[in-house]
Amino acid sequence: MAKRVGVASIIQETNTFSANRTTMQDFEIQGIWLGAEADTNSQGMNIEVAGSLEQLRAHDFEAIPLMRAWAMSGGILLDSELAKMKSLLKDQISAAGKLNGLILNLHGALVNESDDHTDAQITEYARELLGSDVPIVVTHDLHGNPSRRIVAASDGLIGFRTYPHIDQGDTGRRAADLMNELLTNNRTLGTMLKKLNMIIPAETMGTSDQPLLQIRELADSLIDDEILDISLFPVQPWIDVGEVGFGITVVHAGNIKRANECAEVIRKALWDIHKMFEAQLYSVEDAIDHAIKGYQGKMQMIAQSSDAPTGGSTGDDSRVVAALVNYGSDIPSACTVVDAPAVDKAFERTIGDEVSLPLGFTIDPRWGSPSTVHAKLINKGQAPVVLTGPAMTGQIVSIGRWIVVETSNNLILLDMRLQGSI
Repeated sequence: MAKRVGVASIIQETNTFSANRTTMQDFEIQGIWLGAEADTNSQGMNIEVAGSLEQLRAHDFEAIPLMRAWAMSGGILLDSELAKMKSLLKDQISAAGKLNGLILNLHGALVNESDDHTDAQITEYARELLGSDVPIVVTHDLHGNPSRRIVAASDGLIGFRTYPHIDQGDTGRRAADLMNELLTNNRTLGTMLKKLNMIIPAETMGTSDQPLLQIRELADSLIDDEILDISLFPVQPWIDVGEVGFGITVVHAGNIKRANECAEVIRKALWDIHKMFEAQLYSVEDAIDHAIKGYQGKMQMIAQSSDAPTGGSTGDDSRVVAALVNYGSDIPSACTVVDAPAVDKAFERTIGDEVSLPLGFTIDPRWGSPSTVHAKLINKGQAPVVLTGPAMTGQIVSIGRWIVVETSNNLILLDMRLQGSI
């Protein structure tokens, strides 16, 4: 009979500096899929659970979908809510019957109130439920913060190879390949983890650009029949926890000495070029000035990485909006602000109405004051968004109610009422 391998996906990236806290509602907004739902709903999507299930079947395993719970990046997860999530996992594992293996798709930087390493806690919990003889393979986001605990609780730990992330499905498939090594080829695997006292800016983490590209190519050159996988975890810089730092994992087939040598080669290479990771940052005004002067008919992008919702920030900083309005350029521009009260105020108005809205700092007022914008309401809605690009293709994301307003100098503001922790 085919061996039975379960797949469970629980993913959220924590920003420990966020003023919010994460609850089960944040996961429910994006959809918690249990059992067969995790399979049917994820088919065709570029996400880990879909890749794992697909590749397990390619290896002639009986793939058992357990659950998929995903939330946008946000604040620290409440302990009471983590207990609910673990209860769901327990119920699904119990309902699945005997499992010969388990793949856990986790982010790697989930933090709850009482534990800096929630993903490790989830893996340890799964290990308690399954026992020591059932292999567990874990996947992480490239921005994960792997710990010694999760290495000890699992048989293999791997991560994305791309940033921007376009290989979620492929990472799930790589996990299934490792499970095949464990269950079909009867190999004993282990993971060597090396952490560096290094945190680099997210702005210089691109894996298709230097300097990280050369490190990724070095890691790839070391992979062979003994060294099955090498993953790099530059770690997202908006996490303040113990054991934080750039991580290197080497999944090996028993040659611990060589695995350590590979990790050490990469560690030294990183330190040799660490100054190349420095990012040039600009004030809001200088960034806008550079963008306007470099326009020449081509789109210019300004990234306010300190307040990016995709990094778990509140997204309610309106200083870029105010600076664009005050700049007075006739070049069309667009930006976003999270402001639920502004959306509530304008949502009941008619398209074409003039509105006056104080924008910003309604969630986290520590960093500034609202900026008033006089504009025309040109669109509104509340339907979820389906991602169509190469990253997380097919993923449905709910941003709640939203409005679009246009100012007199052609600034288009997409104002999103993001629910929960974002």
